[in-house]
Amino acid sequence: MKAIAKLDHLKTDEDKRIITRNLSRILNVRILDIDLENKTIFFLYANPLTFQQVKQELWRIGYPITLCKYPTTQNPHVHQHVSDNYEVA
Repeated sequence: MKAIAKLDHLKTDEDKRIITRNLSRILNVRILDIDLENKTIFFLYANPLTFQQVKQELWRIGYPITLCKYPTTQNPHVHQHVSDNYEVA
C-alpha cells in the first residue's frame, strides 16, 4: 500500500538521510520520495503493522507524522486521513 505523510521538522538533506537510514531498517517498507519543500514522504508498506512501525520510528527520531493519507483495506481507491498529535516528554 502507498502512503503520503506530512512530517514535522523535515528541513535539510541531512534530515532526509536520517529518515532514509532509519526506515531502511524496517522490513517491507520502500521509500519512494522525500520532498523537503512540502515536508512530505511517500512510501510503500506491506501491511498495517509495518505502517505502525514506520509511524513509531519517525516519531522516535524526531520527525512525527502530522498528517497521513493512505488507502483503506476495504477500498484501495479511497484514502483515509490520519492526523496525530504527539506530546513531547
